[in-house]
Amino acid sequence: MGLFDTLRFGARALSIKSMSTASREAIESRQHRRLEHLLRHAKEHSPYLAEKYAGIDCDDFQLSDLPTSNKQEVMEHFDDWLTVDDVTQSEVEEFLEDQGNLGKLFKDKYVLGHTSGSSGQALLLVKSPLDFELLFALQAARGHAESLDLKELLVRFTEPVRLAAVTLKPGFYPSGSAFQYMPESVRQFIEVLQLSLNDENLGAQLAEFKPTHLTTYASILHELARDIEAGELDLGGQLEQVVNISEKLLAGPRERYKKLFDAPIFDDYGMGECLFLTAACQTTGGMHVNADWAIVEVVDDDNQPVPDGQPGTKVLITNLVNRIQPFIRYEVNDIVVMASEPCECASNMPLIARIDGRSSEMLYALEDGQPEPLHPSVVEQAVGHSGVAREYQIVQEEPGKLHIRIEPLEASVDLDEVRAAMAEQLEDNGTRGLEYTIETVDRLQPEEDGSKFQRIICKVDPQ
Repeated sequence: MGLFDTLRFGARALSIKSMSTASREAIESRQHRRLEHLLRHAKEHSPYLAEKYAGIDCDDFQLSDLPTSNKQEVMEHFDDWLTVDDVTQSEVEEFLEDQGNLGKLFKDKYVLGHTSGSSGQALLLVKSPLDFELLFALQAARGHAESLDLKELLVRFTEPVRLAAVTLKPGFYPSGSAFQYMPESVRQFIEVLQLSLNDENLGAQLAEFKPTHLTTYASILHELARDIEAGELDLGGQLEQVVNISEKLLAGPRERYKKLFDAPIFDDYGMGECLFLTAACQTTGGMHVNADWAIVEVVDDDNQPVPDGQPGTKVLITNLVNRIQPFIRYEVNDIVVMASEPCECASNMPLIARIDGRSSEMLYALEDGQPEPLHPSVVEQAVGHSGVAREYQIVQEEPGKLHIRIEPLEASVDLDEVRAAMAEQLEDNGTRGLEYTIETVDRLQPEEDGSKFQRIICKVDPQ
């Protein structure tokens, strides 16, 4: 490890940058070639996947020929799913129980982690350190406001990016652990300060660091913004960009924070199964799929493709890099909308226009005395898109009744206007049988235990 590895990382980042402007045909060709290699490796080295894909000819198949997979299936067959024979589920669980192992390699060669489990059972993850070199190379090449070229690379070699990554708490969950496994080859270009929301003197540490880049959650951006608004925090005026991860930032605070932080704010869509799934589009505010390294399929309940511009009920994710724990057409219950028009920027990678939450996050109206599913986006159209809310929260304890809490972005909110917008949205959606109360609160924030902020709290069992 040394200068050679640092230069190799820089050269790789430049190569990755150039691929984003390749033709769609070239991108799809490289994607399919990597899928072929992944599939062949999975069949040869995973006992379970050898059986799952037994009827697939690795030299002659379409993506749609491959069966889907899901978290429950991976966990039920964990040991036989892996393509290595020196890792077992019990060993992974034991390793992850010790927080002192954070940042360490298991058996000196594997990165272990788990998903947050916010949608139910946590998924255990097994990766190679090389996955993280690719993650940071993709971010350097495609995820920054400054376009990467040789000149910019040389500048960063002598003046590294100062990246502050503020997460909810330390841990083995994806966004909390990724920076713990940053390869040494990357550190010449990126100086990282990793903090947690509940760290003592969080603001003072950020002010001293003077970040050029900030990566964090929407709920933490709210905390930092409140401190800046109160005159209690000065980040140094050197921010070049802010990247929001894991949580949705509403339109009102997004526009306000661009001015407050004096930097553009981008979104990044990823997950433990594929951290490097997208890179922010600097032109549209959407997210480009890193389609040479991953595949996103927006589908309906029957796994049939949904037209661009329309929301699906889930996505199928294929990680073309992880050969230790293959994820091929892996179901994730996110509601994603692909852009229906070509992107205005130079990238030819597919563009995600927006993410509307999770299909598992449902509210319930009452229709003829029976619970009728209602997606929270209907409420967000009235509350979140009005620009009046910094944050909101919906609590439902019985079908047909909602309680909506709003933290105002400004000093106050005209609740009559919000109620009128709610009534209009519900009428447009054809929703009846729904009563709601709305109140303003001083602050909405994550729980003190470090868990994510819950925008939707539904205690209704539709059965």
